[in-house]
Amino acid sequence: MIIHGPREKRDFTVLPNRILRDDALSYRARGLLCFLLSQPPDWEVSSTRLTLEFGEGRDAVRSAIRELVNTGYMQLQKVQGHAGRWSTHYIVTADPWWFDNPVDNPPQPVDNSA
Repeated sequence: MIIHGPREKRDFTVLPNRILRDDALSYRARGLLCFLLSQPPDWEVSSTRLTLEFGEGRDAVRSAIRELVNTGYMQLQKVQGHAGRWSTHYIVTADPWWFDNPVDNPPQPVDNSA
């Protein structure tokens, strides 16, 4: 039996239970996915920043990212900025089918290079 303590009334993230129960993901990848889904859309993300945030090694974070990409929860998009500099945008979804069936207004990368 699980007895839940008090629930948050604000500043929380709603996640589908299927994310937490997806056996195709390690617990590390599930945690990373939940963490990323809790961030605002303009949150600057990089594997280096995630390494610092999680206290995990670079290879562990990159392995979790690969899991999320391979299971369809994340896509990495290479974007060239105005100055010619390349960056990677992380597109994260709670619904892996979304990439094959995007809604009318897909997310657009935020260009912070200007």
